[in-house]
Amino acid sequence: MKSLRKTMALSIAAVMACSILAGCGGDGAVEPTQTSTNSDKPYEGVTLHYAVSESATQGGETVDLVNLVKEKTGINIEFTIVPNTNAGEVDKALVSLMAGDELDILYGTDAKLKTYYNAGVLTSLDELAENTKYDMESVFGDSLVNYSDGHVYGLPAYKDIWLTFYNKKLFDEANVEYPSAEGWTWEKYVETAKKLTDAGKGTFGSFMLDYDNYNYMYALQNGWEPYNADQSESNFTDQKFKDSLKWFYGLGNDEKIQPDSVTYAAGTYPWNTFVASDKMAMFVCGGWVASMLPNIEKYPRDWQCGILPMPYPEGQEPSTLAVTGCYAVPTTSKNKEAAFAAIKCMAEEQYTLGYGRIPARVDLTDEEITSYISDKLVPTFANDNITTEDFRSAWFDADRKVLSEKIIGPADATISQIVIEESQLYGSGSKDLDAAADAIKKRSDAAIKEDNQ
Repeated sequence: MKSLRKTMALSIAAVMACSILAGCGGDGAVEPTQTSTNSDKPYEGVTLHYAVSESATQGGETVDLVNLVKEKTGINIEFTIVPNTNAGEVDKALVSLMAGDELDILYGTDAKLKTYYNAGVLTSLDELAENTKYDMESVFGDSLVNYSDGHVYGLPAYKDIWLTFYNKKLFDEANVEYPSAEGWTWEKYVETAKKLTDAGKGTFGSFMLDYDNYNYMYALQNGWEPYNADQSESNFTDQKFKDSLKWFYGLGNDEKIQPDSVTYAAGTYPWNTFVASDKMAMFVCGGWVASMLPNIEKYPRDWQCGILPMPYPEGQEPSTLAVTGCYAVPTTSKNKEAAFAAIKCMAEEQYTLGYGRIPARVDLTDEEITSYISDKLVPTFANDNITTEDFRSAWFDADRKVLSEKIIGPADATISQIVIEESQLYGSGSKDLDAAADAIKKRSDAAIKEDNQ
């Protein structure tokens, strides 16, 4: 149970912002449920409200997905504009839901949905699935979103699996052979990056970002757990985490294969640097980067991009980080049955729209996956000549262990910020390794204790 102080703070914020979303039914009125006599489309004509940012309504994947739901189910989905949430602010959709505003569909990563779960504004999907005899587990397997109470709260649409993106032009200019996906370890990554780094030309062999997960990704791949067994304390003084921190910042500060931590902190290299310039030879990041590649008009470039799996530590089994994009039904929905039908369609079908999504479904046959790759992905990335085999080895390797890119547990959002703050102090030389790890643990343990009260 959350602390009274935090609950009151959220409640006050909710009351203050009860009208923050346009078009929400905050007056308590209940619209009559519309149903169809069409047995194939029992909710045809029903209108649902989907919380999205304004930019998502301007076209592209979100609009295409809503149109697909209309085509498949007959359900109308209207957008409810949610203002963007700045760092340090309470999520705007959460504030509105705490105020009782009517929403029917939410999107979020599995980590993000936990925030809504903690606030008690997510509907358990178990009964909705049982009423329609829908076997969620057979379709989505272990990717179903469930938390400590064992109920399912979200249907996963796709996995944003981490990759290594590489600039073929820089490889060619340095006369370096394109790497192979087989045995693509961090040791080979660093060795290759050194060959591609040229201080005179201002090019780096490696590029990464200042996100929290870069600090602990190497630890995760070496078997580190962020919490102890009962999640009452954090594990940031574990040697695996300290080794990860030292290794990551060493790539820039010591190995010089990527910008150093001070340069990163100064904002010299924004998140889109890899695609928007031709100065970074390799970029390890989430698969979302691939969505920028076909957009030559917005990100003009005269080079082709290749893809490889995420590297892994030598001696460990191949692994990758990933985050799952999911759909959920808020407790304020007035038509949860129709909302479940809509998110079921969204989760099952989003990958078919051709935006480079990797489906979270586990029920697809090998033939269906091959068809999807050849019919949707290969044409989308034709300018980069990324082959079916490239996609299979980087994104569809069923034998590669998948690890959560986000820490999910007590006080996880707070811990994420703590990791960033204290790790950067280490990277800049303001704290030594042990002091930084001790500070992360001390602050994280205090946040966990408060969250568990």
